[in-house]
Amino acid sequence: MTSSLSSNAFERQACLPCFNYDGQAKDNKNIPNQLPGKNHHDTSKPEMKQAEDLLASDLKKISVQERADAFDDVHCVGEELEETPEMIQKSLADFEDAVQKERNPFYEMAMNQNRAYVEDPIFRLKFLRAKLYDVGKSVRQMMSFLEHKAKCFGSDKVARELDLSDFSKEDIEMMVSGLYHIQEGRDRMGRLIVHFFGKNLGKCKVDVLKRALYYIWWAIIIPHPEVQVKGVAGIYNDTAREDEFKFPGFNFFKEVLPFFNSLPLRFSACHFCRHAGLGRNLLNDKILSLWLDSFPQYFRVRTRIHHRSSMELQYHLQSHGVPVDTLPFDVDGNIRTEILNSWFEKHLEESNQSIRFHQPAVARSAFEDMEVDSDLGNHSYSDFNEDDAKEAFGEPRRASDQRMGNNGNLESIRETGAIKPTENDVLFGKGYRLQLHPGNVRFREFVLQNRDEYESTPRMKRREISMRLAQILRSNGVRFLKKTESGEWMESNIVEADKKIGQIFRELRKKEQNGRANRSSA
Repeated sequence: MTSSLSSNAFERQACLPCFNYDGQAKDNKNIPNQLPGKNHHDTSKPEMKQAEDLLASDLKKISVQERADAFDDVHCVGEELEETPEMIQKSLADFEDAVQKERNPFYEMAMNQNRAYVEDPIFRLKFLRAKLYDVGKSVRQMMSFLEHKAKCFGSDKVARELDLSDFSKEDIEMMVSGLYHIQEGRDRMGRLIVHFFGKNLGKCKVDVLKRALYYIWWAIIIPHPEVQVKGVAGIYNDTAREDEFKFPGFNFFKEVLPFFNSLPLRFSACHFCRHAGLGRNLLNDKILSLWLDSFPQYFRVRTRIHHRSSMELQYHLQSHGVPVDTLPFDVDGNIRTEILNSWFEKHLEESNQSIRFHQPAVARSAFEDMEVDSDLGNHSYSDFNEDDAKEAFGEPRRASDQRMGNNGNLESIRETGAIKPTENDVLFGKGYRLQLHPGNVRFREFVLQNRDEYESTPRMKRREISMRLAQILRSNGVRFLKKTESGEWMESNIVEADKKIGQIFRELRKKEQNGRANRSSA
């Protein structure tokens, strides 16, 4: 097969009937019925021609079998990485031989600090699996990883694992800013699905972004065994509305992307979703081309570009094996802020770490010239009566599970004992005594003060209001506590508080409906 083939001939010869702008199969009978009034395929978009040509060029450079493998991975019918004990043992031996030839100052630095860290087979397997057991590429990536880690965190931290106490308050705020989201569940192939929202990408401080990226990927995502074996399904959501975006500067491409490429991760499917109808998109042809060109060919041949409405994007992602019921955006392109940080809270619980953060508010300090996005239609944060929360519960207290270190960093604190409820805490559970607890009484009063706002809001938006109310209370030092099986109190996550607020509104509505029904029957 030669590069002189026409585009259509190339698709037929390459056994890739699906490869067009959206990567959709023209003859796939399993795809749901087409949306009414919409052509199932996008015609080639002139403004994305450079990016499309780059992807097509890569596909022409690989073999028929490699194209078929890429097609299978994108459509969730591929195979995971096959390993045998003999293969692993031989690869690790070859890895060690290659390391002796590739030794560099940063590797020597790590060896002098903690030899066991860089010689750990588990550590080295991450790089081997990311590069599909290509020993040469794996060793070079490990060397690059150690170099970027030393430059980003300091040479004294290059040969040890980092926890949240090693990160500044800015770093942690970036982690929970809504830049990333790990979707609940897996795709049809059993892969972890990671979403990336780029509308604030150009406003991020480069150093803060790099440190946040390191922790999210190295400490949370990469340790998953299925991530190392199956790879990751990545979804970039370009949801920028008018006046909400800023183009990434040269430093982003110069510093952040090489740092990101040093991490041992493998995207076995990637979807760039440009949400049409929301205003200007961040990813124009030039930026997307530059971005794609910075990634390996393996990544690019498994990439699809979609330019559709948010509703159509859900349809297309579903045809690629992505569950739509847990997507972090709705059919109108609105970000589901109530679920954005659930993955981080889960990580804190699993790693026995505890910090206090505002979910999903974006920290001003982590961004350059940035304004916090409330994105609740005509509502703003102040509409939900933060003053009422202070009046009901007092001034925000210093959380018992948070302290500032000598270096100004927000330190993670491990649980050291049972929590003792105070009058400001909201206690979850059943029983008349809990209903009369002072914190529960004030909680119910505060929630009901916002009932008119809640009831006048469309049903699909009400969850966002209940989540904001929970955030306001939490930011004012109110804890939501529940009992463990051993009878001790522990702090509940904000999602349960959100559900409790919705329950209060529903119970009051039901009570009023029953009252009207009884009066009419009388």
